[in-house]
Amino acid sequence: MENKRKVSRRDFLKLGATGSAALALASCAPSEESAPAGEEPAVVDEAPADEPVEINFLAWGDIVDVPVWGVLGDMYTEHNPNVTVNITHVPDPGGGNFYSKFRTMVAGGEAPHVASAQGWEWQPFADDGVLAPLDDYIKLENFTTAYPDIQAIKDSTIRDGKTYLVPLQIGMMLMFYVKSHFDEAGLPYPTEDWTVDEFLDTAMKLTKQDGDSKQFGYQANNTYARDIHWIMTSGKREFDQLVDPTKAQFNQPEIAEMLQLMVGDVFNGNTKVSPTPADLEGGSNTIDTGNVSMKYEGPWFFGRLDNAELRESGKNIDFDCVMMPKGRDGSRKHRGWAEGVVVPASDNPEAGWGFAKFMGDSEGNKVYCEATGRIPNDPALIESWWLPTIKESFGVDMGDQWLKISKNLEVDVIGISRASIWNECAKPLAWDPMVAGDKTAAEVLPELDACVQGLLRSEERRVGKECRSRW
Repeated sequence: MENKRKVSRRDFLKLGATGSAALALASCAPSEESAPAGEEPAVVDEAPADEPVEINFLAWGDIVDVPVWGVLGDMYTEHNPNVTVNITHVPDPGGGNFYSKFRTMVAGGEAPHVASAQGWEWQPFADDGVLAPLDDYIKLENFTTAYPDIQAIKDSTIRDGKTYLVPLQIGMMLMFYVKSHFDEAGLPYPTEDWTVDEFLDTAMKLTKQDGDSKQFGYQANNTYARDIHWIMTSGKREFDQLVDPTKAQFNQPEIAEMLQLMVGDVFNGNTKVSPTPADLEGGSNTIDTGNVSMKYEGPWFFGRLDNAELRESGKNIDFDCVMMPKGRDGSRKHRGWAEGVVVPASDNPEAGWGFAKFMGDSEGNKVYCEATGRIPNDPALIESWWLPTIKESFGVDMGDQWLKISKNLEVDVIGISRASIWNECAKPLAWDPMVAGDKTAAEVLPELDACVQGLLRSEERRVGKECRSRW
């Protein structure tokens, strides 16, 4: 009598959810059948050992993320001894190298089982049929903690009603400030009700030069993606819609006024409060060198200001964080998004899902966030674990600011490459001339709109061509 046990798709999902123990329990069977007295027991086949499974993970890699991917892979193998996780690191997702590698692998028939993805970059792969929808897996395992009821997270994970991204973090940024600079200047620490005018006034008071010694009130990021928050603060947005925009609309008076302040004036004239690109050469005059008082950053920056090594050498920065200042936007939205992993439509999407879910579930997510400084995907975990952790590790007293903005996030733009906007249009036509003081925002924004509109038309042609080819 044969008693072999075939591992079903449901069993494999149990493996991803609860480790090898669940699968062992699901597939165990007695090695002998009961037999009447005096008869030899019937010998049956042993349930076979779990077959080896290899999971190929294409992961973005920098000094923050590379180590933790290996840790998570090893942890998953400890739970599932028959599974090996092979990790390929590719740097610079912002520059496009990572996604070029991903597309090349897919085109060559070597799609990974799991791939890193930013919440605004995976959509073209889903449109091309490259990614596996995850809704059935999510429903089967009731995996809802990684998908809070926050519109920015929905916009970052769902496409045409289907879920493709497993979030590993909620991306948020706040204003970091150096407490000692405020203390020395006799200024109160900023509070969540401060305004743009108060921010600029404070930055000016904190800016000083004494011979070769410089201190700047604010370190501007000088890049379109991060200056999107200032655009939001104006009460307007630079596109007609944030998901699959059809019209560029940078050239609005409110946006022009805000960008003139935050991209032009902060580097020039009487309002100069930020180090210029020349001031930053050689890695000097930054907030982490102690020469800047405020900077718009994310929690991944904590370790740049305070860690065990810096404390030992006395070079740590005593800092805290506060909501970005109020502007014309009465709703007080903050930039926010999800980042995580996707599961390509490979030869084994169930294997990819198992590892992706492990990284996104509470055990793996805590390891990931503790190692990288990033914010957990679950607001309940933020409140119960992450906020006490950053207070103990970095002395962040205003951690509640992160929780407050998590409920009022708005994405940047989805459906057009931010890298293309920056490299082809925003940097050469707008940001560079404004930073240099050569042109005003009012002068550059009409040309910027025309350039970005051309990118939108190119995207429409690309999508249209691919849709026709699929049909």
